[in-house]
Amino acid sequence: MQMYKMMKHNIILMFIIAIFGITDVAGQTITYSEVEKSDTRNANFEILGKFGESFLIYKNINRRQDLTIYNNDMTIKEILKLDFVSDKTSNINFITFPDHFLIIWQYQKNNIIYCKAANMDGAGNIIGNVKDIDTTKVGLFSSTPSYDVTWSEDKKKILMYKVHSRNDEYHIALKIFDDVLTTLDSTRYALEYNDRREAFGDLQIDNEGTVLFTKEKQNSRPEYINTLDLNFRKLFQRDFSITKITLEKNQLIEDARVKIDNLNKQYLVNAFAYKKNNGNVGGIFTALISRDSFMLVKTAVNMFEDSLIAKLSGKPDYRTAFDNFFMRNIILKKDGGFIIAAEEYYKQRRFGGNFDNGYGPYGYANPYNRYYSSYSDYYLYNRGYYGFYRPYDSNNGRDVIYNYDDIISFSFTKDLKLQWNSIINKTTSDVETDNFLSFSNMNAGAEIHFLFLQKDNNKQIISHQALQPNGEIIRYATLKSRESGYYFMPRLARQTGSRQMIVPCIVRNNIAFAKIDF
Repeated sequence: MQMYKMMKHNIILMFIIAIFGITDVAGQTITYSEVEKSDTRNANFEILGKFGESFLIYKNINRRQDLTIYNNDMTIKEILKLDFVSDKTSNINFITFPDHFLIIWQYQKNNIIYCKAANMDGAGNIIGNVKDIDTTKVGLFSSTPSYDVTWSEDKKKILMYKVHSRNDEYHIALKIFDDVLTTLDSTRYALEYNDRREAFGDLQIDNEGTVLFTKEKQNSRPEYINTLDLNFRKLFQRDFSITKITLEKNQLIEDARVKIDNLNKQYLVNAFAYKKNNGNVGGIFTALISRDSFMLVKTAVNMFEDSLIAKLSGKPDYRTAFDNFFMRNIILKKDGGFIIAAEEYYKQRRFGGNFDNGYGPYGYANPYNRYYSSYSDYYLYNRGYYGFYRPYDSNNGRDVIYNYDDIISFSFTKDLKLQWNSIINKTTSDVETDNFLSFSNMNAGAEIHFLFLQKDNNKQIISHQALQPNGEIIRYATLKSRESGYYFMPRLARQTGSRQMIVPCIVRNNIAFAKIDF
């Protein structure tokens, strides 16, 4: 009897330990920020990240430029008004470093566009003086130019450029700076341009200072690409050079994306490939270009197997199963391989009819900048997409239904061979806004986490699933808020630690921020 009681006690103890062990592994802590009355849902914001023990978030409210500093408990420490930033600013960019960040903004006064920059530390103090970067006079008979800013993976090269078309020419003016905004190089360039048949990709810059972009020539339908070039310019080189990317006869592609692989000294160009016997997407085209010689090393077309369609949710028509997928993220591996995460996206009118998706809801991927270096299988940080918050009064489409459905991950070897594919089934939609839809990634090194909203008994929960190196999907415990009335926007989340994210959310009629520690 005594032995039976001891065995029973040990079994109960082991059960308790097991329960607490699972909770420790799968659990998460959610800490909400203070809710400011002025932070209405019509405000714009940018999550800058973690600096020391503080979290910094930029907010633009009624043309007021603020920097809000939160402590580790997400309590507001200080709100700083950025008086040196013009209240007429039309575009603002932040480049974050471990202990400081750069602000680059532009505004128009009369017929002049001004671009300025400042350096600030993690406490919100301006370092040095505001710098005048560039000015542009707005012409009467050409498209209005605006500055775009991007930067290299190591953030030691910052590219600022403006493009505009005039008289069948595509004009590019660019400046390259170092990480303290000292000018390294500048040039102007003009290309012949047929706006009805040709399209240019966004400019990118690698760690060596080489600037590159794609030029696509399209067929009769705007989404069909039948000629693809990679334009590149080395630092201090006078003109752009061209690498022609060979497509097979009658091979059509769409949505070409460039990924710079600095570690393996190469450039990857990926695009969805159409089946030759019909006008539907049926595979992925990949081109590999050497960074040293700028020569085309090889191309490959990996067509999807019919069995993949069976894994998709609610896709009985095999011909159009992949037509609405767009590349959301390209994650590099240390050995030269890579993973593409694609998501199904389309818009509908409430009373019937579809929209032309074009390049998807985000266009080309905006840099998602982090500075972690502890990853094992996937090197350094992941420059994927970071969605843009669309204030509710900026959309006039109350009859628009946004749909974000299944996610497919494709893994490729360094030889451009398709290893495996993995599907996360989901069906999500919303009317008027897509701020609560789509997903975000958290790169934890040995696994890539996907976070997205799902409805459970009309309550919003964040589904948490992780992709393993072999393609297996692990389902973690869903994230459920202990507080009612918080509506998460996971695709706008920012990773702020190896297992930490800040997710914006709507509470009542205000914007708040939830720090989630996994």
